[in-house]
Amino acid sequence: MTWTETFSASSTSLKVSMALAPIQALIYIIGYSTNYWVTAKVTPVNTGSLGDGDSMSGLFNKLGFESYKGLWGSNICMLGQYQTSEFGSMPDWLHVTRMFATLALIGFVVTIVGVFVCLFVTQLSQRQILHILTCVVATSTAVCVLIAVIIYGTQYNNPDQLFPIQTDKDIFWSYGLCVAALILDIITSILLAINAQKNHMVYFSSYINFLL
Repeated sequence: MTWTETFSASSTSLKVSMALAPIQALIYIIGYSTNYWVTAKVTPVNTGSLGDGDSMSGLFNKLGFESYKGLWGSNICMLGQYQTSEFGSMPDWLHVTRMFATLALIGFVVTIVGVFVCLFVTQLSQRQILHILTCVVATSTAVCVLIAVIIYGTQYNNPDQLFPIQTDKDIFWSYGLCVAALILDIITSILLAINAQKNHMVYFSSYINFLL
């Protein structure tokens, strides 16, 4: 059996997974690597009565201060100029987020490899265990992304000492891309589970026919 015959004989759910796996990985890689998980802007102040803090906030407002942070660093914009910097000391929750986010990145890559092997490598695609393991990896990847976005989503608005001013923080597009990749990965995991179940039934029926 050639690789084209293996592909033709594969389930529709596995073929759809082949289309989704690279897309979700690409979306996740962009979100994972960019410093736009959260955006921070100076809280508007009432300039009618300025204390020291209000004066500082008013100054940063005039300078057009904005800050963007990701998993690996931050971008600071002031007077229309952007400057990228890495984190110095980091809170424990960010270390944990990085760990699960990196495990998810590995999982996305392994899922792509597993799906393509199941579709095109004839000798290996006939092994039921490979279909099951690919489904398990995709599901584990979704769990890792979910943990990462939950931790970051609950901790990003914690006060920090980077700036002596009050800032308004909101999640931004890099975070959104990771959530989008999570949704696609959940769909892929369901499709791979359907594929594994279907292959299990096919192999079981073949075995019964062989015995009879």
